[in-house]
Amino acid sequence: MIESGEAAPLTPIGINLPNDQVIREQYGSKSVSLSNVLEAYDKSQPASFKREFCWSPEELARAERWGSFASETATNLHEVVGHGSGVVAERLRGNPQAALQEHYSAIEETRADLVALYFIADPKMVELALIDAEHHDDVVRAEYEGFTRTALVQLRRLREGETIEEDHMRNRQAIVHWLMANTSAIERRSRDGKTYYVMVDPVAFREGVGRLVSEIQRIKSEGDYAAAGEFLEKYGIYFDPALRDEIVARTDALNLAAYTAFVQPRLDAVVDAAGEITDVRISYPRDLMTQMLDYSARNGYVPRPHAAAGC
Repeated sequence: MIESGEAAPLTPIGINLPNDQVIREQYGSKSVSLSNVLEAYDKSQPASFKREFCWSPEELARAERWGSFASETATNLHEVVGHGSGVVAERLRGNPQAALQEHYSAIEETRADLVALYFIADPKMVELALIDAEHHDDVVRAEYEGFTRTALVQLRRLREGETIEEDHMRNRQAIVHWLMANTSAIERRSRDGKTYYVMVDPVAFREGVGRLVSEIQRIKSEGDYAAAGEFLEKYGIYFDPALRDEIVARTDALNLAAYTAFVQPRLDAVVDAAGEITDVRISYPRDLMTQMLDYSARNGYVPRPHAAAGC
């Protein structure tokens, strides 16, 4: 399971394997969080981005001070605790994908995000020294505010139509729209002809997340296809084209790209006369096409082993 997150799919921010439910339940999983990509993505955004979509100076200050750290912490929880948890009914034989079909990925991403949003506010985060006690409330609020804004700002990627097809995007919108409909945590506000999603109550936000993750876990554990479809149809798939047009206009004015991808450094081994690796040479091609062609040349063809004689 590779998380593309806010970057383009060719720049993952996290890797969580294996996908097999039975192996996860019996043996666990391994997670890798690419912190350098998360940091690069945050730094690639113009400063005007947060100013445009934050409702108040206080929200903006939290986003600038804690947004990056809060997002990375939530991503780690999403990967390790979110995707790495959960048990399904025995009758599903470790294959909830078969029961949930086209809804599975969006439901799983929803579940992992909800787990992260719930546990980032848990006192255990301070006990484990993952977040300083004096800053815990600010970090939690920054994450809840940032997650809420993302459901709005991601509409910049949808230049036509009125449906969301990508599973992570469906997941984010579904969570925020469910919270707006079923709690007092988020308000839709307008100012100067602009729309804002404003997280106003972190306690209500977490309480709502707790209720929703219970239902989403039930849907996955029981393979409830009908409930999965009903949830996504109501909250995650459809959007208001007029709102999308507004967000597109606002982000285009900021020169904010719909997607972001990063050119990775090239690593070449330096070897001595005996063939031993003595160093690693780092270079930066700074050209996406060159990088992709190089990846293709090195990894695009894997020769099949020849069969042994007589086999």
